Amino acid sequence: MQVLQSLQTIAEIGIAFAGFSGLIVALRKNTGPLTDVEKYRLQILLTLAFGAMFLSFLPELLESYEIEAQKVWIYASSVLALYSIIFLFWWISASRRIMRVVPEIFNWFAFSRMAAGHVAIVSLQIAVVFSWLVEKGAAVYVIALIWYLMHAAQQFARMLFVQPIITSRQD
Repeated sequence: MQVLQSLQTIAEIGIAFAGFSGLIVALRKNTGPLTDVEKYRLQILLTLAFGAMFLSFLPELLESYEIEAQKVWIYASSVLALYSIIFLFWWISASRRIMRVVPEIFNWFAFSRMAAGHVAIVSLQIAVVFSWLVEKGAAVYVIALIWYLMHAAQQFARMLFVQPIITSRQD
């Protein structure tokens, strides 16, 4: 099945993002504990990358239990929608906190674009769950996981290139 090959590729890309985020942490300038901003960014990247990776295995797992094809996408979309909703609420809450601490790294345009994409992904998954798009369930599911990877890639780039302003105190 072509979709399963796409899901395997998504899982591999998710693993790569997680690995590269570990490399970023290992090569960072300060060697002390992670700052709140670094933790926030790493949590986003890992939540999306591991989410894409693990959720890409779900349809194949469901198929192994000989569940009919349409129900596979309904069940998988249910799990993905729930995961996306939980992520969205956590991400908005954490972003508000970080925005107050380091507003110079916060980009409203990027945030709004990513949030709108996640809302669209949840809406599409819900449409599959209620059988409004069940015939397109596989495509909708793959699109959602690709969106996860796109957001993870954006977060990866921001980890590399958008840094908070470091102020040194002289007492």
